[in-house]
Amino acid sequence: MVEHKDLDAMIAKLFKTPDGKKVLNHWEERYIKAPVCIPTQPAEQGYYREGQNSVIRTIQNAIKRRENGDYLPRGVNNE
Repeated sequence: MVEHKDLDAMIAKLFKTPDGKKVLNHWEERYIKAPVCIPTQPAEQGYYREGQNSVIRTIQNAIKRRENGDYLPRGVNNE
């Protein structure tokens, strides 16, 4: 299994390239900034959209942790 810090390092390396930044920016525009729920859609659509957003936020948070060194001591939060 990949260590949490190592995974964050891989994600940050991938999405800090010029192409990676473009992809992440596109996803932020397409998913994060779009409405999660629209009144005419079924409730399940909101859950689906929130799942999409969660993936993008996971990538964003991994990059932030890597840049800031924000890690909990080993054993806390299953790290």
